[in-house]
Amino acid sequence: MILENEEYQNIIDKINKIRSYGLSKMITLPQIAILGDQSSGKSSVLEAITKLSFPRDKDTCTRFATQVSLRQSERAGLSAHIDGEQEFNKRFHALEATDSIHPIINEANRVLCTRVDISDKVLEITISGPTLSPLTVIDLPGYINTTVDGQDKSIVETIRTINTRYIKDSRTIILAVVPANVDLNNIFVLGEAERYDPSNERTIPIVTKPDTVEDDLLPGLVETILNRRKFMRLGYLVMKNSSYRDIDTPWEDARLKEEKFFKSKPLWAKVPDSMKGRTSVKDFLGRLLVEHIKKELPQLKLELLALMSVCEKEVAGLGTPISSITSAKQKYLGSIMDLKSSLIELLDGRYTLDYINSRKFDATATPATLSTEDEDNDLIVPTSTADQGFIRSGLHRRYENFSSALSKDKYILPSDKIAELVLRYKGNELPGFISFTTFTQIYIQTLDHWHEITKVHVRSMHTYFFSAVSSYIAHTSDPLLKDILQLEFAKFYASQVGKIDDAIENIFTDESSPFTLNKYYYDNILRSRHEKAQKRLRDAVDRFNTYCNETGSYSDTAAMNIFMQTHKIEEWNVSENEKHAVEDLTDVLLSYCKVARKRIVDVVVLQSIERYMIKQINLYFNLLIAVDDSTVSDKLLETPHKIAQRDELQNRLQVLRRSLMEM
Repeated sequence: MILENEEYQNIIDKINKIRSYGLSKMITLPQIAILGDQSSGKSSVLEAITKLSFPRDKDTCTRFATQVSLRQSERAGLSAHIDGEQEFNKRFHALEATDSIHPIINEANRVLCTRVDISDKVLEITISGPTLSPLTVIDLPGYINTTVDGQDKSIVETIRTINTRYIKDSRTIILAVVPANVDLNNIFVLGEAERYDPSNERTIPIVTKPDTVEDDLLPGLVETILNRRKFMRLGYLVMKNSSYRDIDTPWEDARLKEEKFFKSKPLWAKVPDSMKGRTSVKDFLGRLLVEHIKKELPQLKLELLALMSVCEKEVAGLGTPISSITSAKQKYLGSIMDLKSSLIELLDGRYTLDYINSRKFDATATPATLSTEDEDNDLIVPTSTADQGFIRSGLHRRYENFSSALSKDKYILPSDKIAELVLRYKGNELPGFISFTTFTQIYIQTLDHWHEITKVHVRSMHTYFFSAVSSYIAHTSDPLLKDILQLEFAKFYASQVGKIDDAIENIFTDESSPFTLNKYYYDNILRSRHEKAQKRLRDAVDRFNTYCNETGSYSDTAAMNIFMQTHKIEEWNVSENEKHAVEDLTDVLLSYCKVARKRIVDVVVLQSIERYMIKQINLYFNLLIAVDDSTVSDKLLETPHKIAQRDELQNRLQVLRRSLMEM
């Protein structure tokens, strides 16, 4: 018999051991579940397989799942366990092998079903002994289709939900109890099994109560058991139940009565001995379970290793246990110093090879737009995840972009508007002259336009800086300290942004009073005036030559005088003086703006991001050092919840490691 086979004993014992470690609470394990309608003979099947006597009262044996584990050991014993029921577990932790399981069932019924009709908890009974064949089976509540008066209407669905949890598990062998006196078309459990096991790879019907079938119906029943009516891949089993009056009959006596029954009628001889009777049923299920376990073991190991990896990462995420305020402060200060060193190197653009290799920099990545209001502003450099990894280069791109934006901006008032403003701001200066105040007022019109461009770009710069540094803090800091480190950085950032805004206002206030000693400015002015003078001279010569050609005059002094008198070239009236003054003012504005643009870019960059963010980063670490010790302790000291979480993870890891060693 396979139940006495050493390989079977080892395999079943292996699963029972890892089940006893608690692995079944994390991973489903190969098992046999007995399912059927209420009063279909499930309890008799369970008794026949386990050699135990279970209560037959409907109020005790069908209201919760009962898992029975038989374990071979030198010492005989009995124990029972229900998750979360400490008093029950303490009471039934270790009993004598001769003790009845009826008190266990009755007490479990009281504990689990005082307030509910059906419990989804599992009663686990473990029986050990030197002569026991290792096996684990689970008896589930019997299906019902309706309730009687006084019963909770929901128990129909509750039973189905509990049983479905087992049926749909691919590691559960479904032992479907089929009463012989009920037509197959009316067996609910077969329909449920087929729903989750359509290929019938793990469903085995066991026909019960064969002694209740009339003689004229017996041929049809035998045809069913021979797998000729409804085909089942694993075939059928059949077993004679012990009736209510045979409850106290010893197992061996019941076996003999069953054997006598199957010999009482010739038709039963058609059914192979290996498929009928409790001994054969137990042997068949043993072989089936062993093959099932062999098939599932490789996948079990993979799942176990994956769970171990997850648990180890969660334990690592909890960090090193810290039990004192002093230890917490030391760890905190050490983390600050580490962050300071690495962040300053990052801001200086000193990247190690490890850092460069750790950043999956993708230059082709599509960056996200800074904000919705700037989506159409091609002057803004969007931020990408890769861009944030190299802060200095990201800032440099934004500096260049700002410079390009101002350089490309050709905003300046048109000549007619300038002439209008010259007239508006005119003072007591002589005709043809423009006052410095007038120049300043006109220049401020352009300066205001630059001011708006500058504010947009500076916001882009410091927003990027905040995002990039925050991302760096999040990825490099201790998870327990991340909130503190980022909160204090947000405070630093907010205070510095205010200073940057003030600096920008000061820069543009200074720029509102034009001033420069830049030779580039003077060169531009002289070049512009020279080019205009040359153009006027060329125009005059062209006009004089045209005059001479048209009149047939010689190009001499007399002709020149006549030409000048005719065309009034000598009259430089006030209107012409004003016109040339406006043109000259425009030239001055253009030349000055070229210089001012370059100066504004340099000053803005140095006086904003570089001065108040990069060079003042130590202020951030001063804020971190000033954080209250109690705040640090709250983050780093082990809380009761965290201690419990760590203990739970360590216990899970211990179960997983022991189970892996067992496999």
